[in-house]
Amino acid sequence: MKELIVLIHVVAASFWVGGMLFLSLVIAPFLKDKPYREDFFGSAVQRFSFYGTFISLGLLLLTGIGITLYIQGGFRRTIFEKLFLFIVILIISLYHDLWAGPRALRSEGYRKVARYLGIANLLLSLIMVYMGVRIRMGL
Repeated sequence: MKELIVLIHVVAASFWVGGMLFLSLVIAPFLKDKPYREDFFGSAVQRFSFYGTFISLGLLLLTGIGITLYIQGGFRRTIFEKLFLFIVILIISLYHDLWAGPRALRSEGYRKVARYLGIANLLLSLIMVYMGVRIRMGL
């Protein structure tokens, strides 16, 4: 059971972080000068938003709590720090996906806001991965 919880946690984190990297490093540059950029990018981001934000982050929260209770033996300072960072990422993600993102297709100002929120989310998520590795290694 413990292995299954960790497996789901790692797959959800891989999907979340990998999806953000793929969108920002592959899809966005590819579409930069294409006339269908807004339609395609909007559809891709909307689809990723459902699976990435709502499904992945939900699984990460549930499995993270499971890992903390059943594998780590309870909460300690580094896990509280990681949980706090998770809440920040969740707030940024919801703000990005439900407010700034939909408006970014129609406004350059919102496009910049959405871009900066996405960059912040990616950087914070990479920090979360690093923290998870340190916790798993007992550091």
